[in-house]
Amino acid sequence: MHINEEIVVGRKIDIQIDFTRQTIPFRCKGTVVRCQRDGDRFYNLGIEFEHLSELKSAFIEEKVSELISLEKKGKI
Repeated sequence: MHINEEIVVGRKIDIQIDFTRQTIPFRCKGTVVRCQRDGDRFYNLGIEFEHLSELKSAFIEEKVSELISLEKKGKI
């Protein structure tokens, strides 16, 4: 995830990811495990999701796999 402000590692956060306009936003809680400067204005975050149900875990794994596949094909 890219954001425009630094967040302290260990901070608990509420997460909402909008994958497409056709799907319900993915919501969960997480902990920041990495916050690394990326250029002059942005930070890359590593987030550990907390307490995901089996359904949510399967959904996010599928979406991440789709994104990796698109990236490998040069489409994102």
